[in-house]
Amino acid sequence: MVQANRQGPAAIEAEALAQTVVRLLPVLIRTVVAEMHKAPETAGMTLPQFRVLARLYERDYRAAELADALEVGRPTLTATADGLERRGLIERSRQVPGDRRGVLLHITPSGRALYCVLQDQAVAGVARLVADSTPRERQALAEGLAALERGLRRPGRGA
Repeated sequence: MVQANRQGPAAIEAEALAQTVVRLLPVLIRTVVAEMHKAPETAGMTLPQFRVLARLYERDYRAAELADALEVGRPTLTATADGLERRGLIERSRQVPGDRRGVLLHITPSGRALYCVLQDQAVAGVARLVADSTPRERQALAEGLAALERGLRRPGRGA
């Protein structure tokens, strides 16, 4: 657990904070996935399927581009997309301009609606995790998360 020492919050070392983030991240992901599984129509859905829906909610992707963005192999993406397509949550299109073999993936209206429910479910679950915190703690967390987000958006990060 990262705690401020007697010198105050500014004395928290970046590495100690990073260790806490790395330790908590898997637990947070499991918690968010468990919350999403409480939504209707999610029985049997996997984290990779949730991730595909999230990306396709943003925009359509060529299959190869989505596999790269998710850092999964193309066969893995194909299997994941098959399950989502069987559920009617995504569709494949072979009409990719300039690429005869390319496949374009896009989310269906049903997939879009389910993703919104999943997002709401996940947000509610995380809100419950911080519900007992003080306004000051929530403000500090918001500031820390903003700093983390800036680091993730730094040019040259590749993400």
